[in-house]
Amino acid sequence: MGLLTGDALASLAMAVAIFLLLVDLMYRRACWAARYPPGPMPLPGLGNLLQVNFRDMLCCVNQLRHRFGDVFSLQLAWTPVVVVNGLAAVREVLVNRSEDTADRPPMPIYKHLGFGPRSQGKRRRGQTTAQRGWGQQ
Repeated sequence: MGLLTGDALASLAMAVAIFLLLVDLMYRRACWAARYPPGPMPLPGLGNLLQVNFRDMLCCVNQLRHRFGDVFSLQLAWTPVVVVNGLAAVREVLVNRSEDTADRPPMPIYKHLGFGPRSQGKRRRGQTTAQRGWGQQ
């Protein structure tokens, strides 16, 4: 028995890659389904990146809302995302279940919006300036 060469090696490598992607998909979906709300089936490695229209996000999220309800989940590459739509659902998540959602990871945009350990003074100054403009202070 000789070593695999050429076409046999390429087809074996392709079969092993497909097998590993399918095992990864089944494992992630089993773990995913138990912890997150329902959502579209993600592709291995890419998640739902090909299913989401980033140019018309409002329409895309609205279609997913009609299909899966006010709270649904997406997997963007390897990152799980839970999308909450509607006033009642947002109030339920942020007010009634605030302890469950309090451990959100920090996002880079928070620095630019004035949130973070070094920006407390900037946010307060901007808030008081805005309130003076509205006649509240």
